[in-house]
Amino acid sequence: MKQSFGSQDFKPMSVRVKRYLKIILTVLGCLLLMTVGIYFKYAPRHQVSELESITARIPLGISTAQADAHLGTPPDAVSQTRGTLLNSTMLVTADNPLSAEQGDVQLYSLRTWRRGDTHATIAVDESGKVAGRWSWSDHPPRRTMHLNLNEITNRANALWQSLFG
Repeated sequence: MKQSFGSQDFKPMSVRVKRYLKIILTVLGCLLLMTVGIYFKYAPRHQVSELESITARIPLGISTAQADAHLGTPPDAVSQTRGTLLNSTMLVTADNPLSAEQGDVQLYSLRTWRRGDTHATIAVDESGKVAGRWSWSDHPPRRTMHLNLNEITNRANALWQSLFG
């Protein structure tokens, strides 16, 4: 007995595979576009200033004069405060209860520079050595809309790794 297949009853395997492939690729393309859109909407952009860069490169343990030489000018403000340095970028003042819990409260000289809306501070301990340094800005990072393909690729790869291992 011979069976005949009508053109509507039989679809070759390759046609079904192509159909599913188109659907999967369309969904993945939409997900990629949504990911890029979310990235550009919420990813902050911040150009690192010269002052921030210089401050980050100041070695801990150098003298006050050496730190001033790194920054090129005398500080705009010098103040004294008592507190505890938790690490090289975080000082907890003595009036904070965490200060006594985290370590010995010491007197620090805070030397602060200002360039535009960027500030940098180095904390100098009682021996005259740099014990900490940090920088900050008066304004939140500005958002710029430029296409950074390397960053998009890195984020897409990280997303892929988190989803599929």
